[in-house]
Amino acid sequence: MSLLYRFYWLVLRVLTKLFLGLRKSGLENLPDTGGAVIACNHLSVADPPIIGSTLPRGIYYFAKVELFGKWYSSFLIETLNTIPIKRGRFDRNAYEAGIDVARRGEWLLLFPEGTRSKDGRLKEGKVGAAKIAIEAGVPVIPACIINSNQIKKILFSKKRVAVRFGRPIYPSEYTSVAPGKEKLRKITNDIMEQIGLLIESERRV
Repeated sequence: MSLLYRFYWLVLRVLTKLFLGLRKSGLENLPDTGGAVIACNHLSVADPPIIGSTLPRGIYYFAKVELFGKWYSSFLIETLNTIPIKRGRFDRNAYEAGIDVARRGEWLLLFPEGTRSKDGRLKEGKVGAAKIAIEAGVPVIPACIINSNQIKKILFSKKRVAVRFGRPIYPSEYTSVAPGKEKLRKITNDIMEQIGLLIESERRV
């Protein structure tokens, strides 16, 4: 982590614990070394910083290109590890940047649903997380976040925001599945299934 990233990370850890009662679990499923793709459900614009505050290492994540080209662009890119991405179509530059991040041994946060879920229900996953993990040769860590879309209510209730990480999914183990679209869809379906199970188990806590 850069010094500025670490500073904001520490501030967020304090604020999320103090005001959101942030609960984290499954950290033992994160790799000690090497890169990984962390694939999580998506409820709120606050998800990346909340998830990032639970991790022992810095993460990279995609942010819509509309946020860049402004006075704070260099801050977003250099300090908060964001990668600009054009939404609505395949962005090869962002895709290759994500692969490069994972290959360098960093953690890349992705939301396979592609957008926030307005009703909180888990949507069908897109294959981007699986594709990057295959190309970079890294595992996918399924994760879930709970109640990040209800922050205002949480401030005045006993509800809590929670983040849970599941066991790694290794694309290299899918040797019996034909390469290409079939493999991407199979891995993606498994990722989404595990995210769904994490959500269910967290809601029972």
